[in-house]
Amino acid sequence: MPKRVRPYGSAVDAESAALARSRSRGGAVQAGDVASMMTACAIASQAADAVRALNQLTSDSADSAGLDDVREVIASLQRMSQDLPRLCEQLARMLVVQCEDGQITPRPGQDPDFWVAEAVEALAAAGRAADMLTAALAQAGKTSAELRSLSAGRLCGVDLDRDRLAQRLPDR
Repeated sequence: MPKRVRPYGSAVDAESAALARSRSRGGAVQAGDVASMMTACAIASQAADAVRALNQLTSDSADSAGLDDVREVIASLQRMSQDLPRLCEQLARMLVVQCEDGQITPRPGQDPDFWVAEAVEALAAAGRAADMLTAALAQAGKTSAELRSLSAGRLCGVDLDRDRLAQRLPDR
């Protein structure tokens, strides 16, 4: 059975964080409660399935999707990618803690510290790449917001009907 994720360094840290959360809640149900009932593996699998389904849906309906749909998907992907660097950092921390606690058993002739350091470095690179993804999606969101003027007969601030000379387009 998969182990439940402890995003903090130790059981004491996790318990302290849980107590702090329960005190600040005051009995209210939060969206994070759903996540506490699932394993990290199950949530990651659902996220991968959702991206696959989104790819399928967008390839099937490329002609029928509106600009607002595209902008909303960009915004949702940006929100998702904002949390990926933190997730990569937490996964790296979990590997380090498990290695320090002796929970990672080396294969004959292997140094687990070396492989954990390699994995931590790769997760740090993934976190940096996720930061770049977030920035690119933010730019895509800003740029796609400018496309709204297209429906009014304008493209990039140029009136296509009145500025034909500046664009060197022949009059019709």
